[in-house]
Amino acid sequence: MIGGRIVVVCTANVIRSPFVGGLLASRLAAGSASALVVASAGTVARAGMPAVDEVVRLGGVYGVDLSAHRSRRLDDAVLQTGDTVLCAERAHRRVVLDLRPDLISSVFTVREFARLVESARVREAASSWPTLVRAAARARLAVSSAGAGSDDDIVDPIGQGEPVWLEFERQATLAVSAILGALNALPAVAAEGEGAVGIPSSRREYRSRAASPMPSVAPWRS
Repeated sequence: MIGGRIVVVCTANVIRSPFVGGLLASRLAAGSASALVVASAGTVARAGMPAVDEVVRLGGVYGVDLSAHRSRRLDDAVLQTGDTVLCAERAHRRVVLDLRPDLISSVFTVREFARLVESARVREAASSWPTLVRAAARARLAVSSAGAGSDDDIVDPIGQGEPVWLEFERQATLAVSAILGALNALPAVAAEGEGAVGIPSSRREYRSRAASPMPSVAPWRS
């Protein structure tokens, strides 16, 4: 059974998973998929650490306040039956499955899941969040493992310069935008209309809509 909780996982739980989780949570809370709950953790996190300053500032650009975030270490107590786990890297997926092999059908990398749910076949098979996750899992089985690679990882910008941070921002926001787009396409969400999560195409468009009660993800810089 797929439940209503998404757990985003990275290494230290101070950059990638807080940012992706924060984007998802802020948009889901304002839309028709508000019943979904988002949490995050890190495979080797030191508990209680704040998000790094750079990602707090980046979150602010997208209307997400990460200043109160505190890291927690991933263990089997964090994960629950029915969770959908979205990992920053394939290596994190292996850690999750070592802890909870029962979650094998609902553990993806963030970018892998985003790519799968953009498929028309997956969207046509989905009528709810659980059926979307199951359809993505089936689609993954149909793809040769040789097709998976580093493109499924979100780059780790820790200690890196601006170009890597820009690439991290691009990869993360594009993936979140794809996931929100798949949610918007679900019949129950589409039927509600006003609850859908809009996705502007640039930071400039995000800023122009910043006064909206439901800010949206800008998938690349203007």
